[in-house]
Amino acid sequence: MPIMSDSKSNYTQGYSQATQATHASRTIHSDASFLLPHIKPTDHILDVGCGPGTITVGFAALISSEGSVTGVEISSSVLEKAREALASSTTAEGENVTFLQADLLSPAGLPFQDATFDIVYSSQLFPHLSTHEMRTKALAEMRRVLKPGGILATRDAAHLHFYPKPPAVPGKYDLNQLWAGNMLKPLRTPHLPGGDMPGLFYEVGFAVDKVRIGAGTTAYTDQKARKWFAEACKARLGQGEPFRQSWLEVGITEGGIEDTKEALDRWAGRDGAWYVAVQAEILGWK
Repeated sequence: MPIMSDSKSNYTQGYSQATQATHASRTIHSDASFLLPHIKPTDHILDVGCGPGTITVGFAALISSEGSVTGVEISSSVLEKAREALASSTTAEGENVTFLQADLLSPAGLPFQDATFDIVYSSQLFPHLSTHEMRTKALAEMRRVLKPGGILATRDAAHLHFYPKPPAVPGKYDLNQLWAGNMLKPLRTPHLPGGDMPGLFYEVGFAVDKVRIGAGTTAYTDQKARKWFAEACKARLGQGEPFRQSWLEVGITEGGIEDTKEALDRWAGRDGAWYVAVQAEILGWK
């Protein structure tokens, strides 16, 4: 989820309904379970790149009137979705939740003073930062607004895998190439950043013994889940979608896009097929 302007980042997914629907499927239980045991009701939490706010609103349900939750996002239209999610929540109190438009990589950085938050969190932010310089700058800025003793928590994909591996024609229906491989091209990165995150934490000033490295998964394993995921991927590759355009701009052909959509249908309809994304879940204590 973006928190910097598209010109600074390699954010290519756009803000369409199809993309936002994928982001809105994320919750504190699916994407922040590694952080939940460390949250106190009085904590002040910052969600960086909050997107449509589903995780932010989940945090808010855990916070008392003495705590607060702030979500920051670059897109004003996406922030409206986040505010709608808060308004429709039956568990979160709106008084201690704020959504702000901000650009993480701007010269001014985040609009907060040093040591403001007890917890700073992001989910799937760093794949959209293509260079080492951008990633360290972003992580250092997130660390700046963290209180001493506070926790910086990140969750970013390290690997994507579709099973079973396709037989017969190499590459024709191989979603490990057609989806996972092609996704990297608009991101302008040779690999997803999850595996590199511990080193980045050390580089921006976290002590080695203050960083906890873990891994989670995002998995789609039954017929209903496969169908939902395949349809969500295909929707993002639909005509007029920014995500589709980003593929075309890096040389993926119309034929390649149609092959990907066909492969997604075949995979979703195959008994025993499944998908897993390995997620790097990092906690750093300042």
